[in-house]
Order: sequence, then C-alpha cells, then structure tokens
Amino acid sequence: MPLLRITAAILIAFMPLVPNAWSDDPAINFAAPEFWESVDGEPVAESWEFDGGEIRLIKPRGGKGSLLSQPLPANFELSWQWKIEPRTNSGIKYRVRRFGKQLFSNAYLGVEYQIIDDGPTSVSKGSTASIYDLVPPAQEKNIHPAGQWNESRIVAIGHRLEHYLNGQLVASAVTTGPSWDKTIALSKFYGSQDFGAPADGDRIMLTDHGGKAVFRDFQFTAKTVPDEADEPSKGPFLANAMRNSWADQNSIVIWTRTTAQREMVADGKAFVSLSSKQASKLSRDADGDAILREQLPDGATLSEMLGACPGAPGRVRMTYFPGKNRNDAKTTLWIETNVETDFTAQWKLNDLKPDTQYAAVIEAQSLDGDETTAVVRGAFRTAPKVDAEKNVKFCFTTCHDFIRRDDGMLGHKIYPTMSAMNPDFIVHAGDIEYYDKPDPWAMTVELMRFKWGRIFSLPNNRDFYNKTTSYFLKDDHDTLKNDCWAGQKYGPVTFEEGVRIFNEEQFPTLSPRYTTVRWGRDLQVWFLEGRDYRSPNNMPDGPDKTILGKEQKEWLFRTLDESTAKFKVICSPTPVVGPDRDNKKDNHANEVFAHEGDEIRSHLAKIENVIVLCGDRHWQYASHDPTDNLWEFGCGPGSEKHELGWKEGDERPVHKFLRVAGGFLSGDLRYRGDEKAPTLTIRHHTVTGETLSEFVFPMDKPEADEDSSSE
Repeated sequence: MPLLRITAAILIAFMPLVPNAWSDDPAINFAAPEFWESVDGEPVAESWEFDGGEIRLIKPRGGKGSLLSQPLPANFELSWQWKIEPRTNSGIKYRVRRFGKQLFSNAYLGVEYQIIDDGPTSVSKGSTASIYDLVPPAQEKNIHPAGQWNESRIVAIGHRLEHYLNGQLVASAVTTGPSWDKTIALSKFYGSQDFGAPADGDRIMLTDHGGKAVFRDFQFTAKTVPDEADEPSKGPFLANAMRNSWADQNSIVIWTRTTAQREMVADGKAFVSLSSKQASKLSRDADGDAILREQLPDGATLSEMLGACPGAPGRVRMTYFPGKNRNDAKTTLWIETNVETDFTAQWKLNDLKPDTQYAAVIEAQSLDGDETTAVVRGAFRTAPKVDAEKNVKFCFTTCHDFIRRDDGMLGHKIYPTMSAMNPDFIVHAGDIEYYDKPDPWAMTVELMRFKWGRIFSLPNNRDFYNKTTSYFLKDDHDTLKNDCWAGQKYGPVTFEEGVRIFNEEQFPTLSPRYTTVRWGRDLQVWFLEGRDYRSPNNMPDGPDKTILGKEQKEWLFRTLDESTAKFKVICSPTPVVGPDRDNKKDNHANEVFAHEGDEIRSHLAKIENVIVLCGDRHWQYASHDPTDNLWEFGCGPGSEKHELGWKEGDERPVHKFLRVAGGFLSGDLRYRGDEKAPTLTIRHHTVTGETLSEFVFPMDKPEADEDSSSE
C-alpha cells in the first residue's frame, strides 16, 4: 500500500494555494526523506528510517528529531496507522507554524494528536487521541497496547477539529468563540493568537518526544471549507479587559468590567459641543437629565455615542498562575456584576510569589447561563524580594483624555512605545481622564462612567494595562474638576462621590490610598494621595493647611527615615519642587501651600538619593532645588496634543531640562561594574520613545550648577 494517497479532484483544487507542493515532480514524494526536514536542521536519517512503506523513529532525540513536512492545505482529513514501544511518547501535530518569539521562542507549534503508551481508561489532556493540553478524550477509548497497530484519523476543516482512534470519535473542538479562547488561555499555548485556526503554509509534524514509533499508510485528503457563520454571543463581554494596581511581593488587586459589546462604538455619533461658559452655567443650573440632554443630538442615546462602551450584568471569575507553572493555577469564586457599581468587579490576590510573572485569565458568563461568553488574557508581575539585587525598569506618565488622544481610535501613542520597553511596572500619576472637558462634560455619575468605559476601551490603552503591573494615582480632573477639594460639587456630583467612583469603583481599591513598595534591595517607591486629605486651596496658609493630611505626611516621613533602599522614588500627582506658573494655587510648588511645601522639602533634604516624580504639569522638566539638593522630574502629558501651560524657552535657574511637549519618563535601575554598584537612570522620552534627557544617580556632583543631563 502506498504511503500517501490524495484525492485527485481535491488535489487540483488546492494547487494554487500551495504552489510546488502538489505537482508531478518526482522529488515531491511523501515516502521519501527529502519531503521532510528535521526541526533542528540535522539530516532526517539521523533519527528516522524510511523502508517498506513505513516511517520509523529509530533514534529518538527527545524532541530534536521531529520531522516537519512541506506546506500542505490547512483543511483536510488525515488517516494513518501507528505502533509504539512501551513508555513511548509521540504524536502528530498539524496546522503547524511559528507563533512568535513570545511562544516557545518562535518554535514550530501546532495542534497535536497525542500518541502515548496508555490504556483505555486514560482520559487526560495528555492521553492518546486527546487534542493535546486542550481537550481530553470524552470517554474511554478503544486502544491497542504498545507493540500493536492502531489506526487514527484527524478531521481539520475550518474551525472544526475531530480526533478518531480505531474508528471511534474520541475528542473534538471548535477553534473559535469564547470557549476556545478560554481553553487556549488555560493551556501551554497561552500567549498564542489564532492557535488551531487554519492558515496558508501550515505543515504537519511527526513528533519525537522520546521512545520509538512507527507510522504507515498515510492518507491525506484536502477539503473545501463550508460556509461557517459564528453563532453570535449575547454577552456579557469584557471590552475593558482587566487592569491591576498595588502590586508588592505577595499581593495585587485586579479589576474588570462586564460590557454589553465586544468593543467600543467606533463609528458613533458626535456629542453636541458646549463651550466652557455654557458648561459652567449648565453645571450650576441644570439637573442630571438636562446635563445629558443638552449634550446629545436629538433622538440619540448615550450608548450610541462615539466611544460608548456600556456595561451589562453578568458574572466573572479569574484563574491565575505563574507564567511558567500552570500546575499552580488558582481560580477565584464567581462575582456578579450590577449597575450599582457600573458592572465592575475586583479581586485582592494574596500569597503570590515574589518577582514572578503571572498569567491571568478572566471569563464572563451571563446571569442565566453557564456558557462562557467572553474571555480575556492578561498578565502582571510581582515585586522582587526586598533583599534582591534586581535590575528594574519602570515608566511614569500623566494627563490623558479621549478628546486629546494622538493615535486616532487606537488611543495614545505612548502605550505601544512603553510596551516595547517591557517595563516591570508603570505609574500613572493622575488626570487619567478629564471630567471637566467637553464631549461630554461629565457632570453626572453616568457621564463620568461613560468616560472611563470609553478611554479604557481604546485598544492601545486597554491592551497595555491588561498586561502591565500598574499603580494608579488620581488628581483633580479625574476626581471631580480642576483644583477640587472636599465639599465641592460638579453639577449634582459631590467631591465625595467622585472620590468613591475612582477609589472604589473604576480602579483597584486600596485603603488608605497611599503606600510604599520595595522593588528589590536598592529601589523603594512611594505612591502619594493628593486629593482625599487636602485642605481647601483658598484656606490661609499655615501649619494646619495640608495636601497630604496629617497621617499620610507622618507615614511618609517615617517610612523614608526607616528605608534602607539606595534610591527612594516618590510618585506624586502634583509638583513638590516645581517651578510652577505664578497663578497656580494647587500644589506644594505654589505659595498657597508654602508651609507644608517647605516642611516636605526640608525633610527630604535630610535623606540621600530621594527623587520626586510628578504628574499634573503639561510640560516635561527636570528641576534641582539647590537649597534642599532635591531633584524633581515632570513627565509631561501623555499625548502630542496635550502640551500647554509653560512658555517654551522660559528656563529658570532650577531647570536642568525643559521641553513643552508630550512624552513620558522611564527609570532604569542597574547594577554596574565588578562591584555591582547600583545606579538609577531617569530619562525623558517623546511619545514615540526617543530619549531626550538622561540623569544618572547617585550624582557625582550634586551642586546646583552641575548639569548631569545629556540631550
């Protein structure tokens, strides 16, 4: 019997798809070793023998000797016979291709028909005829023992996969939809895209996993794909994916939201634009219904507007595991989402391992069903042990909103840029959105929630936070309105309600909302809360006037004094050093908070290698206070369309770098030289990643006139 037979009519139909693979060329002979290549480049005959219509693995090399075919049609039926020796592990992979360096270093991978020495009652995802690591046998199977011949068949047509053993259907799958997404997300193929789906150029692989195996009588029939219509899911979906915050060595908080749609409304209606004067009058005089009505086109609803990402009730749960050890996976209980919290859910994860990259998989279901309706795959990293000499890279950003994004409906340019830098963590220093800017002016809880759903459904923004360890601070515009404090209102929304929406609903929760995290032996980071405890800006300055509040300030001074880290980085929503514009009255660089500002700068001056990173300002700068020998870096706005507030060229004596444009900061802790001395480098970047400045700590000469930057 010939080694391979192909249905002639189907063969001709597929010739254009796979040029040169199906021809009368005598070199194309599936029974010949020339048709195959070893995955490691060694000669095929190093491990395999072709004789008498059989292909024999005679010298197993633990995976290195696997054979890769020429490209074949991706839709087919394939049958063959096989036998193995005791304790052999083998199989046939199909729809084989490379999936990128993020997945097994860009090795050839594919769906596998597992072949292993087991018995009829073995029904794991690694047993014979399973869809390896994805779908186990559905029942006991008819398998002949080692040394005897078995017959197998694979059906791979469109999104349908079927594995047969000795005439019995053993395992099947549909390679599309939320259920398949979940299956892939919880498998060793976690990082792949379109795994199992057909593609031009796919191959077949005879695997060498260990032990001797014999194959014969291959029969391959290319198939046409019938029209397939994916059955639409009714949701809920996960259009905002997940985000996290407050990671330390052993814990993190994860957030998600169930949505009515898979994606935002990308072709929605435009809001009725109101001027600042019109919006101010509306906030004073109108109720919530009128505020919404005045900004919607006639007859429109909020869910029809550009960027809308409405929520929907459902339930969610999460499975998480160290990226290199799926056997340690843990699954949370289900959480039901509801309108009272904008359909959001959170989990506080404890007992995590330090310095570990985790995979996280969230699945959604409707409240009245048990089918998976949506799946999202994310990731996060925990901080290194406090005594670890560990290189650390981080990014720092501020000032985003939807209307001033700079990458169209993708979102903001900085997110793909920062993602390419692969930071260990990101700090967003606040003004993540602007309630008090148009389209719409968010003077109601409903409109505030609209803006959060919109900005975090922009693909760049959503995908970055979905997989990056993050720390979210808040400032004025994402609490209520410009320069706000307790007791104020914006429309009918109170300051206290704005705080609750940010702290408890739209972002991972922490109470109190300030903390410090050690990222290894030589880097400790402080995250400050600048709104919840502050005095009114118009209160007379003095010992009782505060931004940080008594308890947070005492905590800051105490933990700084106790720290043994080489570098102490303070992340503040607003400036401490400045300089700032003369008319500003909202931060420690302004005269209205001079007493507490002087107190803080004086205390920080007593401690070596304290560096302040701040948001809020719409220009990039590095400042050195010569009196207190204190460095501060402003990251600038996160968009090319958001720079304002400082005159280009107006360099003050404290400025060591100044640029009125969008960008971000990066920090890079490294151990250098034979003595592994730690250094921390702070850099300014453009939104596309170009390095603009570089400051290396510790400074050799900290005097005021010493400029340590390079541009």
